[in-house]
Amino acid sequence: QLPQENAFAMLRFFGSTKDKENVEVFTNSQRTEYINKHVHRSLHQIVQGLKLGDEQLQRLGQEQYKDQGHFLQQSFPNLALPELERYRRRGYECGLDARDYQEAAEERFIEEDEDPYWWRGDPQLLCFDLPSTSEEHLTHGAPTSSQWWDVEKVAESGNFVALTKPAGMFVVTDERGLWEESSTNFIHVAHKRVEMPTRFEPRQRGICHRLDSHTSGVQIFGKSWAAFKHFVGQNSSHRVHKEYIALIDGRLGGEDGPFSGVIDVPMKKIQDFGRREFGSVACTKEFTGMPAVTRYTVLRHYRVPATGRLACWGQDRWFTLVQLRILTGRTHQIRLHMAFLGHPLVGDMKYNPDRFEHDCALVPRIFLHCLRMEFQDMDGDNFTAASDLAPDLQMVLCELHRLSGSEEDFKGELFPGLAKILQKSKAPVEKLTAQEEVKTLRFCKLCKEQEVAQRRQVQDQRAEERRAMYWCMMPAEGVNLDEISKESQ
Repeated sequence: QLPQENAFAMLRFFGSTKDKENVEVFTNSQRTEYINKHVHRSLHQIVQGLKLGDEQLQRLGQEQYKDQGHFLQQSFPNLALPELERYRRRGYECGLDARDYQEAAEERFIEEDEDPYWWRGDPQLLCFDLPSTSEEHLTHGAPTSSQWWDVEKVAESGNFVALTKPAGMFVVTDERGLWEESSTNFIHVAHKRVEMPTRFEPRQRGICHRLDSHTSGVQIFGKSWAAFKHFVGQNSSHRVHKEYIALIDGRLGGEDGPFSGVIDVPMKKIQDFGRREFGSVACTKEFTGMPAVTRYTVLRHYRVPATGRLACWGQDRWFTLVQLRILTGRTHQIRLHMAFLGHPLVGDMKYNPDRFEHDCALVPRIFLHCLRMEFQDMDGDNFTAASDLAPDLQMVLCELHRLSGSEEDFKGELFPGLAKILQKSKAPVEKLTAQEEVKTLRFCKLCKEQEVAQRRQVQDQRAEERRAMYWCMMPAEGVNLDEISKESQ
């Protein structure tokens, strides 16, 4: 049995495939209707000509559009697919559709020959050479945050504008999301509050990336279509520096540390056609799981007693405030990766449902905020945008500070800011204690294959006192399974 902080028990799995006895039998008209509804239009003619069996057609329809071309090539190796299929898969990496990705590649906004996963196979680089902002500069350059429910401008250049998105606003780039006039539509509210040249731009209206609806923090807008494609080029090669702050369940690193580490675990986005189930799962299968890397640093530990209004907890609880840098931007990446460690985000109903009711005694929403974004502007200068911690989350930290028994107070300041909150407490002190390597066997319910989750301590070859924890996952093929501890899923 693994210790709580090293367990993979919080890893959640979604998705299923139909059993053979549940395969639907189609008539010709039903078959055509199914293809029109569940297969990407660029593949309709090809699929009609292949005369797939009912079971194979339904398996194809269960794949996401971006994966259907690859599914057909696996089933029919000599099949020639339209050129747009290659652009569709590469475009998915960047948040573009196939034609926009092709246009960006032809105009050299995206270097197709560059390996977008330049860090692969190098834990030393990820753990010790990947820069993160120091604690004292986390909110450097950020204006004072006092807005509960509005958009504020935090940085601007000749090509880009950085705004803060409040929690509860949606960022959707389909036709409805771009143009719906609603107080919960972030793109609509942003263009009402801030004058930007892309207000009537028909494809993206300037929005360069998307935060989850319950996540607050920095959102980047381009002032032109060329600026948007420039950002996409930076983002597709994973050169955009993105930093978040989150509160997670448990005491990450324990008492001795290490208090920093890297989670290098591939992910696959999942959803059904009605979006009744939506999220991501950890998956190592080639062409299914996409590379995803998160670097974390422990900022503070809090121990909150289960007394007074918190007596319903039944026992004291530990919480950890972490600074996170993501190299990739997969759906729910931070939420899934922290759950993979056994330390899910506080207030996360999807990846930590068992604690959600208890979490609601402390937090009004999921505790996740985008603090900083940095990337190279079109003129070669560095564009930096910083947002102080959202006011509702500042109040959560102030309350944690009080509940954990600190004698320091904030002298009546309602929103003291993240920097002042951190100054009132001390970071955990790391001890040079060796940690054993731990492997766990798991079964992926998505691809129906065994995988091995691994945690090991990495030491900087240039400085013995620098250590970090490296978390990864690999296919079970070729691994000695007798040496792996088995956990029930």
